[in-house]
Amino acid sequence: MLQTGTGLLADRLKSQSRLWFGEHLYRYFERLEDNFHRRALSANNPAEQAELLAQQKAVKRGQDEAFRLFADHINLAFNTKRAYDIGGHPELDRLAQGLEKLSDAYFKHEKPQLRIICRAIAPITVLAGFQQILVPLKLEASHRHQALTMFQGLLIQELNKLYSDLLSSLPVESQTHNLEAWISHIKQQLAEKNLSTQERALTETRLQRLLKLHSHRHSKNSNTVQIEPSDEELLNTVATLFQQLTTRRRLSSGVLSSLNTLQTSVSALALQDRSVFMHPLHPARQVCRQLINTLNQWDDAPLAQRQQFETELKAVSKKFSDHHINANQFNAVREQVDACCQHLLQSIKLNDKRSLNADVGQKRLARLRRKVHEMLDEKTTELDLPVNIGNMLYGPMTTIILYHWLRHGSNSAPLRRSLQLVDDILWYIQPHSNWSELRRAKAMSKDIETELSGGLQRINYGYHATQTLIDELHQLRLAASGRSVSVPLPDAKR
Repeated sequence: MLQTGTGLLADRLKSQSRLWFGEHLYRYFERLEDNFHRRALSANNPAEQAELLAQQKAVKRGQDEAFRLFADHINLAFNTKRAYDIGGHPELDRLAQGLEKLSDAYFKHEKPQLRIICRAIAPITVLAGFQQILVPLKLEASHRHQALTMFQGLLIQELNKLYSDLLSSLPVESQTHNLEAWISHIKQQLAEKNLSTQERALTETRLQRLLKLHSHRHSKNSNTVQIEPSDEELLNTVATLFQQLTTRRRLSSGVLSSLNTLQTSVSALALQDRSVFMHPLHPARQVCRQLINTLNQWDDAPLAQRQQFETELKAVSKKFSDHHINANQFNAVREQVDACCQHLLQSIKLNDKRSLNADVGQKRLARLRRKVHEMLDEKTTELDLPVNIGNMLYGPMTTIILYHWLRHGSNSAPLRRSLQLVDDILWYIQPHSNWSELRRAKAMSKDIETELSGGLQRINYGYHATQTLIDELHQLRLAASGRSVSVPLPDAKR
């Protein structure tokens, strides 16, 4: 009977749950921040507006600490001994029942941990996590009810999707004794990134046993004599091991050199250990599998971590000599290999999180840009704008407004001046019949040029492109003057 003893399924369910919570919690923070900002824009009372904007900034500053505290809350729930009781939630009940139906031959020792996982991701546990985020977000008492309502809508009511995803990732319930289903499941476990060499080796051994059982299922003769492998079979086994590296062409020359050295050493050891080497738990095969699995994620790693990994791999490969090599040398470096592999994989995970945060920032920027365009639409709805003015307002002028919005806030003086500049430009290029308005338009020319040039400079707009925009404005002013209705000068001016 095969026992797992490695907690691979439990670790995978935890990892999948953590990723889901991270994505939905940051989306909640974004929506909460946007809610305060939107309410501030529509507030008539200056004090209320200032309070809402301060609350928005508090959410922005405290969301990373809030995420950490929520993650600690879920991790603590994963590590308790309190199991889930059937009957609390229909979708979670189905997941718990699916876990119970897993074969005891593989998951007998994991099942208590799987029941704890169900408790840790239950709505009652997740809702308790809301208390953890109140302090870092500095939510005032008057806003907590609305924040809780949003939390329930964006996380609690979405938990069914998490339970469904976890359930669909389990082995098929009706085929717990189907070897092909188990082989597929074990291969899925091997696709996990954060496995130690020992966990990976045990899982590979389990897969080999299942494959062997599958191929000899109908064979009555199980006492076949084992024949010692030939040199060609041993070398092919080593070559196949290293051929599993799918990113070879994109690896650095230093990593490739270390791998070639390692493959030569392992080939020499295979010819020496012969039958023992064919076992998946051979130390050399464990170390090589761990390195190859990690290097298959090479493209996603930051440059600094790649360079560090290359240095450590070179140090490992130099420890082996073709003439004095033995399996104990690989046992000695296994912890070192585990450490450097986990470091690279953790940097990839952190890089993925940063990319997610950058994506959240891009979505927020796109949302603010739409808001600016809506404001411009209101200002220009009854005007027949020249094409070049429309391009300027919805292009560089929008970027100037966004610059001040993001840098100084939605109620800042620089942002108000930028919006006033839009009004001035729209008024400036229109024909006027009143003499005082004509004089005002003429006097505004220099101020508009100065304000617009300064704004374009802040967003790194090119000098020649800036001069072109200003010249076009002046030409439009001249054209508008030609269309202005003639009026007599005041008596004092005749």
